[in-house]
Formats: sequence, C-alpha cells, structure tokens
Amino acid sequence: MTEIFLNDKCYKLPENWTEVNPAQLPELLTLLYVYPESGGTYLEVLRTILGYAPGQWKKLMCHYFAGHRTVEQHEENAQALQGVLGQLSWMWQGELTVCPLPEGFDVDGTRWVLFEEGFRSMSFGELTNAHINAQAFIKQLVEGDERLNMLVATVCRPRRSGSYMNDPDWNGDHREQYNEHIARHRADLIKDGYIKEKILVLMYFLGTLKEFFSFYDLFDSDATGPAPTEDYPGQSMVKNQHLLSEKHIFGGMNATKSANIHDVFQFLEEHKKDIKEQNERSKAANDTH
Repeated sequence: MTEIFLNDKCYKLPENWTEVNPAQLPELLTLLYVYPESGGTYLEVLRTILGYAPGQWKKLMCHYFAGHRTVEQHEENAQALQGVLGQLSWMWQGELTVCPLPEGFDVDGTRWVLFEEGFRSMSFGELTNAHINAQAFIKQLVEGDERLNMLVATVCRPRRSGSYMNDPDWNGDHREQYNEHIARHRADLIKDGYIKEKILVLMYFLGTLKEFFSFYDLFDSDATGPAPTEDYPGQSMVKNQHLLSEKHIFGGMNATKSANIHDVFQFLEEHKKDIKEQNERSKAANDTH
C-alpha cells in the first residue's frame, strides 16, 4: 500500500491486486472489464478505491470544480486527481497471463495447482463453467463471493497422483480431471479465507480469457469475448455445446465438454458462418412457436 493525502485526508492506495479490498472487487472489475475506457470510468475507479459513495463523490467533485472557482483552481484540482490515478495505472497496464502461483497453494493440507498458461489443456466444459462463474461474480448475480469460490474451485484442483506424465494419453494437465460436482464441494473449503490466492486466480483467469478470445475471430463485437447482449453469462458457449454435441462433432455432450478448448474454438472459427446461420434458423423457428 502507498499513502496519499487528498481533501486533507490520508488514504491508502493498493499497489497490486492482492492489496485491493475484496469488497471493492466486483465494482472495480465491472468498470475495468465491462465498461469502455473513458474519463468517467477512471473517476469511478478512483471513487471506488477511495471508498466514496456516489452521492458523496458527486458533492466532492462539485465542491472542487464549482463554477465560482478559477480556471487555475480547476486545473490544480484536476492535476491532483490525475496524480492519484497515475498511481493506479497498474490496473490498466496489460493482463495477468503468466501463472502467479506456479507452485499452487495449500488448502487444508492439499496442494491445489492452477491451469496451464494460455488454457493449453483446458476443456470446453471447464472453460464454459469458469467463464459463467467469473461473469456472475463480477456482475454480482449472486451476492457475495460464492461465484468467486466456484471459479477458483473450477480452475484450481489437486495435482494428479502417480506417474501420470508417462501416460501416452496425458494431455499436459497437472490437475485432477475436472468434475463440476466435486468443484461445488471444494468451493466450500475456501469460502472463509484464501483472499490473496482467490484474487490472483481471478485476475489470471480474466487476463488469460481476454487473451484467448482475441486469438479467434468468433465474435461480432471487439473480438475480446462473447457479445455483452447475452441473456445470461456464457449463453453463446452453452448453445455451442448443444450444437456441437447434436452434430457429434466431438462426440456426445460429455465428449464435447471434455474436448480441448483450442480444438473447439478452431472448429467454431472455421465454421463460423454456418453455425451463425443455423442459430438464426433455430431462433426463427422458436419465435414462430
């Protein structure tokens, strides 16, 4: 933390994500990952970090940028805010795409390890559920940290035992095979602690997800992820699970969920036009009933 003085008060500014107040995470992540970058967004980030309610912040801004103040005073106050924002610039400087906990972390005496960089060995089903949980946490569709715990328990799992690396069918994943039912149980194990680890996992997942989406030309928005007009988080990915399993591209539903996410997205990219037309026909047919 670094201390600053603003409005004759002392504030502590975080210098990395592990120092951010967990209660501020949903609002901050919404500002950073949902809203476009703008002067208004910067000020909202600053308001959140400093702990002001919207009404309090509005009064403060009106006080320091009121019409009766001189141009010089306005400029001086604007520079003061700019200086504080400069100390938070790390929030916008690149994504966290390198594993922040390469050795994992211990949960009740069991070592949990994180996913491979770039989602190299992640399955379609795992990424879909992780994406849904991350978005649900950021948007606080379920109040509190429940969905954050689910995200961490989804993408972090105990290391496999035995000589698994000698198995010719090993896919490069050091974690136990993903099971969403076990993940729900494991989420309870971390609900009362592990704040630092959960923040790092969240930022690593979001950074890797944004980078991963940018590799594939699947989206009509800005190529950074599914369109924000989805009725619920992960809607397009769930729809594609059903579409691919119906056509047995990778097999039935279980096989589709188990397929490597890079293989799935490469197929979806190659057949983007056909899949879009089929989805539009399905939607039109449903609208007529």
